[in-house]
Amino acid sequence: MHQLPYRSDRRQGGAGPHGALAPMSRRTLLLAAACGLPGLAGAQASGYPQRPVRLVLGFPPGGATDNSARVVAQKMAEFLRQPIVVENKPGASGNIAAEAVARSAPDGYTLFYTTSTIHGINPNVFAKLPYDPVEDFEPVLYVSRTLLVLLTRNDLGAGSTDELIRLAKSRPGTLSYASAGPGSTQHLAGALFCRQAGIDALHVPYKGSSPALTDLMSGQVDFMIDTISASATFIRAGRLRALAVSGLDRSPALPQLPTIDAEGVKGYNVAAWGGFLVPKGTPAPIVQALNSAGNQALRSQEVVSRAAETGSELQGGTPEEFGKFIRRELASWKLAVAAAGVPKQ
Repeated sequence: MHQLPYRSDRRQGGAGPHGALAPMSRRTLLLAAACGLPGLAGAQASGYPQRPVRLVLGFPPGGATDNSARVVAQKMAEFLRQPIVVENKPGASGNIAAEAVARSAPDGYTLFYTTSTIHGINPNVFAKLPYDPVEDFEPVLYVSRTLLVLLTRNDLGAGSTDELIRLAKSRPGTLSYASAGPGSTQHLAGALFCRQAGIDALHVPYKGSSPALTDLMSGQVDFMIDTISASATFIRAGRLRALAVSGLDRSPALPQLPTIDAEGVKGYNVAAWGGFLVPKGTPAPIVQALNSAGNQALRSQEVVSRAAETGSELQGGTPEEFGKFIRRELASWKLAVAAAGVPKQ
């Protein structure tokens, strides 16, 4: 959670202006795609995939997770030569979807887009889960990472992080902050902020980021910490006031904003991420085929451009690297949950 992306080399000699992979020439794209073809070609030679692949998402349509996953999946489908059909299963901070995938046949026709909430936070805040985050899944691909941004409703009267903190301290227990659900990235980010800033605010959970942002814009809640990818459109349209970002460095997507750390909440550093998994036992050639298609999708101009617009940092890599990253995230979020004092649910 506090660490740099696993494939931090993406930020060196190839990072674009928004933290995404730098655009490539057509020749480079063709060569890069060719390098990833063996696994995909081998799986296709054995008949996979012969029908559409189902992509399960644990959050509602229209949110940042849904949008990010769909863009990459649409491009992956071109390389797989079969449609990828999205199935939204929101609820319980993504646990309903994770359980459904864990119980699905390991045949390559069920793909899961997990997040830092599902495979970082949930195992540390839920006393009992209907799935094992490591043993019930095969890692496929680390897709992207995105910083979060501190947001308020326009009429709250706080024009900076310091002003928000002073307002909250003057009215203890009366300000409210929204999240995408109990135990979500937004929830833990908000709880950490309140704890480290020394303020008392009411947590208001929603079933996903999209309805939470809607109520923030309408004045039903006072502030929220959400991903840049989910909120950038509303910030640019002037429908929300952005105060600061969650990393230790400013975000290229919102360079005008300071960091929460620089605004006085020292050490505050949170990021969200997403990636693909399949049920445990899915044959290795199929996992490699999906990984190959995913890596090629991340190199495509459409995905690179979309990431630049939303402030996401594209990752990529091998299934093994993603598996190691998930294990590290589980350990990091365990420490963050303890530090924030978030009780087991």
